[in-house]
Amino acid sequence: MAVKPLSLAVVGANSTSGETLLEVLGATSQSFSTFYPLTVADEGEMVEFRGQDFPIMGVEEFNWEVPDLVVFCGEDTACAARFAKIAADAGAAVVDLSGGADVPLAEADARLKRGGVARMPHEVTTVLLPVLKALAKAAPFSGLTVTAMLSVSQDGKRAIDELSEQTRALFAQSEVQIEHYAKRMAFNLHPSIGAIDEFGASVEEARIIAEVASVCVDVPMSLTCTRVPMFFGHGISLNVRFADDVTLNTLKAALTDAEGVYLLEAQGAAGLVTPQDVIGGDKVWVSRVRSSGQGVSLWLTGDNTRLGAMAVLRLLGAAA
Repeated sequence: MAVKPLSLAVVGANSTSGETLLEVLGATSQSFSTFYPLTVADEGEMVEFRGQDFPIMGVEEFNWEVPDLVVFCGEDTACAARFAKIAADAGAAVVDLSGGADVPLAEADARLKRGGVARMPHEVTTVLLPVLKALAKAAPFSGLTVTAMLSVSQDGKRAIDELSEQTRALFAQSEVQIEHYAKRMAFNLHPSIGAIDEFGASVEEARIIAEVASVCVDVPMSLTCTRVPMFFGHGISLNVRFADDVTLNTLKAALTDAEGVYLLEAQGAAGLVTPQDVIGGDKVWVSRVRSSGQGVSLWLTGDNTRLGAMAVLRLLGAAA
């Protein structure tokens, strides 16, 4: 599919993840015959791609028979839920980065195909999977405990703008406006986002747990997704409990050999990787690996928007 110029449509092209996707695709050798930036509400915006400005079009009036490839980006899952199948039925190869399409999660060796929809995992799942797959080779799991500290870019541009405006307002000692989040985001933490089910899990947490179980390990998993006052990059505290004893050297060897993972081992400040350090990177960074008997604790970081864009790029490569 990728051996010829592609007609590309990106839904949510003006979102945070959409802009990162266009940046990544723009730097590849893949040629695109036409480009259609789409959004739910056409507000006369322009989007830049490969040095050219393109007017954003509304999805309602778009002819889905035109593009070869359609990518759904952004936090608007309802758009993918409504239009992903329509685009696929019209003959396009569809990639859903938003998680809204009602299809199974794409397999690790998934390939783009016309009339098909490849749903990509949540950004937290994307960070966890390569590390969990590596550790699973060392010994069977008996349980997982995860605390995900997510930047507001997870929730799109409105959330980024709100954090920025609230921070300025606090320093200026003026009134803080609260719109996107339930409470103030600046200099604060939110232990959950969205509706909570009868078991106390958010929709986001339930989705990630189901994704990890379906493609990696189906063991008891405790997960808390927390929003932190950062603009980009995610940090994750991961604790894995094994069914058998496993040595620290065995675990580090597995992480060193893992594709898409960089194990950082250094003393002092050089060994303290933060989300800021991985912005623009294509790998999950692992540090602070601590092991005792049947347990290991790790600190993971990743660029949430870029990792999703790189997943699309890999699908294009697999189709070449």
